[in-house]
Amino acid sequence: MDLLNPKAPQTPTPEQAQFETQIDKIANTETKRVKQPDGTWAMVRDKLPLSAEDQAYADQLQSLRDDSLAFIRDLTENYDRSKIPWLDQYLKDYEESGNNTITRSAATTANEQEKALARFGQADSTAATQARAQRFATTSNQRVQLGRDMSAIEQNARDSELSKQGSLYSLASNALNNQTNMQLGSAAGLINSGLAQQANTQNFNNTLAATLGANNKAQFDAQQAGFNNLAALTSLAAAPFTGGASLALPSLFNSAKAGTSGGWASYGDGTRINWNSGRLA
Repeated sequence: MDLLNPKAPQTPTPEQAQFETQIDKIANTETKRVKQPDGTWAMVRDKLPLSAEDQAYADQLQSLRDDSLAFIRDLTENYDRSKIPWLDQYLKDYEESGNNTITRSAATTANEQEKALARFGQADSTAATQARAQRFATTSNQRVQLGRDMSAIEQNARDSELSKQGSLYSLASNALNNQTNMQLGSAAGLINSGLAQQANTQNFNNTLAATLGANNKAQFDAQQAGFNNLAALTSLAAAPFTGGASLALPSLFNSAKAGTSGGWASYGDGTRINWNSGRLA
């Protein structure tokens, strides 16, 4: 036993449990513990990469949504009929068809009227002239009305296309958002897991602090015991020469006379102490 340097009992420092990486295959996310540049740890949740098939499908949906959104803008904010070839051609065809119908109708009417006028010998009459003027006016009015109608027809065509593109955009967005919704739906469980992990970490830190505190106190107590033993041994060393008794270690000797040899002091009760090392024999 070393009286001057007694050993302090040490409580083993606990080891922190490793954080288990969490993988949510439904939400396609991964949560893991990552060490930050400043040395602290953070719990990070990332998306896992999609399979080649799922990625191709997601890319297709993204392209469909982007194209639909761009088309919606072309039909509203940046509308220019000439920049939408199929719509421009549709309206041209519609107007041409309307004009052809008017022309055919006017020709049929003129043919019937001219035959009737000729039959009754009125081809050069005032009535014939009035009939021809009326046919011209009717045809002109029909073409003007077609021109007016084309604005409404064009707007109807735009509205129809907007409705279709809006449906496509919603379809693609809903499909893309489905994965996000699943990830958000799993967030609560992952947050709870994170909070539990933080609680475990805090408990570990508390235990570590308590262990270090206990070990420091044990070390201090051991040092204090060594100082007390040194004081006691100093008093004991004076006893053979002064005839006094040590108050600190009265059991180590009787009032018998002690002798020294080779650094060792012998006492009447058989106790021997080496004053160079402070060890008992």
